[in-house]
Amino acid sequence: MTHDTECRVEGMLNLPRSQAFSLVVDRLDLWWTSPFKDAGEGKVQAGIDPYAGGSCYEIDSEGQHRVWGTVLSLEPPLYIRLAWQVSRDGEEVADPATASRVMVNFREAGDSTRLEIVHSEFLRHGEAGAEYLERMRQPDGWPRILDNLKSAARHPLPQNR
Repeated sequence: MTHDTECRVEGMLNLPRSQAFSLVVDRLDLWWTSPFKDAGEGKVQAGIDPYAGGSCYEIDSEGQHRVWGTVLSLEPPLYIRLAWQVSRDGEEVADPATASRVMVNFREAGDSTRLEIVHSEFLRHGEAGAEYLERMRQPDGWPRILDNLKSAARHPLPQNR
């Protein structure tokens, strides 16, 4: 993989690695931003079923359930690897085999965690793959998600529901 075929963002979370992993996997309510084009207004509930084959989903304010990914593998608190099942146009991609891939690594850095997010295999999205890669590099793509995570990590984490 090269810089030309992947979107890579990295940043520090002011949390120990196990808490950073929990923030990403268990507490989407603190950082999630819907990637769907018709997400509408209002808050969405989002979650990750934390096991291989688990669903990554959101439920909007009108009760619509949409899958944005599938867990391909995970090793708490080291990493989670996902099929990214959202098209360039903000639509659901039904088959995880035709979706791009996202790898989130959690690296110890003293009392903090270095978070590495690598989104790759955009060719799985077809001819729009290169444009989609560039879109995810923009401020409203993965940099926004990383900023949301950094912000959530700066505050004490509420207890899981």
